[in-house]
Amino acid sequence: MANSGLQKLSFNMEEDEFIGEKTFQHYCAEFIKHSQQIGDSWEWRPSKEAFELPSDDCEVIETAAASKVIKYEYHVLYSCSYQVPVLYFRASFLDGRPLTLKDIWEGVHECYKTRLLQGPWDTITQQEHPILGQPFFVLHPCKTNEFMAPVLKNSRKINKNVNYITSWLSIVGPVVGLNLPLSYAKATSQAE
Repeated sequence: MANSGLQKLSFNMEEDEFIGEKTFQHYCAEFIKHSQQIGDSWEWRPSKEAFELPSDDCEVIETAAASKVIKYEYHVLYSCSYQVPVLYFRASFLDGRPLTLKDIWEGVHECYKTRLLQGPWDTITQQEHPILGQPFFVLHPCKTNEFMAPVLKNSRKINKNVNYITSWLSIVGPVVGLNLPLSYAKATSQAE
């Protein structure tokens, strides 16, 4: 049925490393499957069921409290325009006060900051969440294809099956305090 259709999708992406919405959903399902195995609280919420909006967008959500008394909420949505995932997030102190864009930029690790500040409005910005209609920070997807192409090309060279979502989150997540457990990489390489 639905699962058999997803298993028949072709994941051979050549020159352009864009992903279709069905491929995005497949990778998210695999990501969620591993999350459930390790119990790290990611969940799948199809938008029309979770928020009752007439949309085909889907998201993956995690909520985690940081040790610096800052709560982060991460949402992964599919961008129809860019044909890649997009990381939306918000951060607040435990008393509910949201962090400002300046606070977010101050929290970016120094090893990322120099490169990102060359085009700050192309990387981390604040905008309305397309499903919730609330202000969120977003890692802009305009460069996703550019930095994912070598990752996927290399995985094809060594004949490894990689989960696009896992690889992508491993690259963009640390910029905004999201670090995946190593078991995600191990789960990806075992899924050949």
